[in-house]
Amino acid sequence: MEEGTVSVRALEMVTQIRGTGALDASSRADRVSQQLEAAIGIGILNSGERLPPENALAEHLGVSPLTLRQALAVLRTKGLMETRRGGRSPGSYVSGHVEVSDTQISRRLRDLRTAELRDAVDLAVIAVRGAARMGAQRADVQDILRIRALNERLAAASGPAELRRADSRLHIGLGVAAQSRKLTALLIQVQAELAPLSWPSEDADFRKEAAYKEHEALIAAMGRGDTDEAEGLAAAHFEEEGMLLIDRHLALLTAVSEAP
Repeated sequence: MEEGTVSVRALEMVTQIRGTGALDASSRADRVSQQLEAAIGIGILNSGERLPPENALAEHLGVSPLTLRQALAVLRTKGLMETRRGGRSPGSYVSGHVEVSDTQISRRLRDLRTAELRDAVDLAVIAVRGAARMGAQRADVQDILRIRALNERLAAASGPAELRRADSRLHIGLGVAAQSRKLTALLIQVQAELAPLSWPSEDADFRKEAAYKEHEALIAAMGRGDTDEAEGLAAAHFEEEGMLLIDRHLALLTAVSEAP
């Protein structure tokens, strides 16, 4: 793989984003643009990486080259993609980060049904518990080093967008460490739905420190092969994050109902 080129594994992860509640596209081009945008938002695709040639990428995503070009055009208008023509390395490149404002987070949380949000959080807890337990059984030294490197990336991140990407990528990495493609796919779907609701700027610094410590404890348990502790720590971590989302959602609904 050439330096800066999106890996085949990352492209497989992109295709696994389809079918989540985060995608409400009315056309195939909209769906593909939302897939790629979600992949950028959760750290699967990174700024500076080059996408495969359009025909190859369209085939991988299961759409026509015309549909893909329409999707890329949408991303270019959002500053998330750029197309370089001529020179040594022509092609389409990821060129930005997905920014989610506090206002957008609040609107999305307010518009969700409470049962829908609870279901998403419950699914996240179930997925991460399984990934942590299986990771403690199956992860080798390199798997643990990769997850720890992802947590150090979280520690070095600044601003909600970077924190959101780093946190999501680590959670997806748990599925990879568990050596389970289906669990990884489920964690990708979970992050595509929940990450855009998370990391508001008001509590980003506090959550960064807490998340880093919780991740470190989980990684240590996985490294020791302690399945029960790894599962318990993963469940507690996601249950806490889920309750933050649900509490914020309910507070927003209460504020609306009490408005004059």
